[in-house]
Amino acid sequence: MKFDRFFENTPAVSARKNGERNGSDDIRGLPDGKWISKGVYLTENFYKIGGKYGRSEFGDPESMKIMSLFGANGAVVFLDLETTGLSGGTGTYAFLCGLGATSGDSFKVAQYFLRSPAYEAQWLETVDAGISGATLVTYNGSSFDVPMLHTRHVMSRLRPVIEPSSHIDLLHLSRRLYRGYLESCSLGNVERRVLGMERSGEDVPGSMIPFLYRQYLYTRDASGLRGVFYHNMLDIASLASLYCHIARALDGISGDGREHLRAGDICNDMGQRERAVYLWNRARSDPSSRIEAITRLAYLAKKNRDHISAKNYFMNALHEFESSPRGENSCYGRIAILEELAKLEEHRFMSPERALRHVRSAIELMRKARLYRGKYDAAMNTAMERRRIRLEKKIRGMEKMISDED
Repeated sequence: MKFDRFFENTPAVSARKNGERNGSDDIRGLPDGKWISKGVYLTENFYKIGGKYGRSEFGDPESMKIMSLFGANGAVVFLDLETTGLSGGTGTYAFLCGLGATSGDSFKVAQYFLRSPAYEAQWLETVDAGISGATLVTYNGSSFDVPMLHTRHVMSRLRPVIEPSSHIDLLHLSRRLYRGYLESCSLGNVERRVLGMERSGEDVPGSMIPFLYRQYLYTRDASGLRGVFYHNMLDIASLASLYCHIARALDGISGDGREHLRAGDICNDMGQRERAVYLWNRARSDPSSRIEAITRLAYLAKKNRDHISAKNYFMNALHEFESSPRGENSCYGRIAILEELAKLEEHRFMSPERALRHVRSAIELMRKARLYRGKYDAAMNTAMERRRIRLEKKIRGMEKMISDED
C-alpha cells in the first residue's frame, strides 16, 4: 500500500500546496517535522520491514492474510491517540494522532499534532483522510479512541469515516491469547513480555500527557511534548509488531505452545475447525501446553461423535497428567478426564465395568487431595458418588440377568 495516497486530497494538504501561511512562528520545541496547515503539524518516522523489534522481526502488516478472519482487507492503518484526559466526555479531546502503515519496504509512523483546539476540525479532516478506506487497528480503540473520534466529529459537525466492520481492536485478541499467562494485558506489559521491547527513559507515563499538553498551551513551548511524541510513536510501532506476532501465532509460526493453544481456541470459536486442530497439534509439542491441547482435541472429537478418537485422546491426556503431576490444580483436570472416560465407556462403549473403574479412580483422587471442603468440591463429590452407586446397581442388575438366564 502507498501510505501517502491517503493524504493527497485533504484540506490541510491542499492549503499547504496553495501556499497558505501557517502562522506557527510562535510555536517552538516541536520534533523535526513540518506544518502541513495552519493548525496541523506532521512528523514522520520509519521502521525497516524485516528489521528487529524487541525479540521479533518487524513484519509487513499487509502481508498477514490470516487477519482477514477479523476483517482486515487490503490497506491496514494503525491508530493511537494522545488526549487531554482519560475520562472521555465532550470536554476531552485528542491533540496527537499517530497513524502507521506500510510504505514501500518500510513502515511509516505519521504523527499529526493539533496546534490548539481552534483548529480541531482541520485536524480531524486530516486524520479522516488517513484512515478512510482502510482497516483500522487499535488497542482498546473500540472503548476509547473510536468513541473519542466520533464525539469530536459530532462536536465539530463533521461526519466520522470509521465503520465498525473495518476495525480490529487488538486488546480483545491479546486477552484471548494471554489472559491468565500475563498479569496484565495492557499494551505496555504485552510489549515487554511478548515482544521483548523495552522503552528508553525518553518515554513519559500516560498519566502525565494531559498535563504536558496543557503546559504547552500556556507557554507555546512544545519541548516537554517530545516524550509524548516518542510514546505515541512506539505505541504505533508496537501495535504493528503485535499485529504481525498474533498473525504468526494464528498461522502456527510461534515458539510458544501456549500461543498455539489459544490461537487454536480462537479459530475453533470462529468455525475454523481444521486450523484449530492444526494449531492444537502444534501445541502438543510444547510441554507447557501439551495436556491442554490433547484435552481440546478430545472434546472436539467427542463433539464430532468420533468416540474412539475421543477416548484415545482422553487416555493420552490422563497418562500425561499421571507422568507429570502438577499439584492440586491438576487434580481437577484429571477428575474431569476420568469423568469423561466414564461417560464414554458407559454410554458409547457399553462397558459399565470400565466406567466404574474410572469413577472409583476419581473418588480416590478426590479423597487423597482432600477435595471436599468447598461447595464446588462437595457438589463434585456428591455427583461422583451418585454415578458410582448407579453404575454398581447397573452392574449388579446385569449380573443378575446373566445368572437368571443360566
